[in-house]
Amino acid sequence: MSSSTPARLVPAPAPDQARLSLPLTFALIAIFPVLGAVLALAGMPTNEIVRLLGYCAAIGVVTVVVLVAGGRRLAVGLAAFFLGNNQ
Repeated sequence: MSSSTPARLVPAPAPDQARLSLPLTFALIAIFPVLGAVLALAGMPTNEIVRLLGYCAAIGVVTVVVLVAGGRRLAVGLAAFFLGNNQ
């Protein structure tokens, strides 16, 4: 290896591994009504189911924003905000 070529520490992902396929997207979206139905059948109150699924959706949104923004600083800021408010 020549000194002018930077070393690649982590191999680049294959193009098909980085894509979110339609069946995977559908499965990720379809899990929420299924989970809500199972919890309702198990006897969990509806308002708690809605709150739980809302929290799951919020976690998903934050995860997507952090991944899309590539934001390490954003993730640290969010963690500090949420952990700081709990004390």
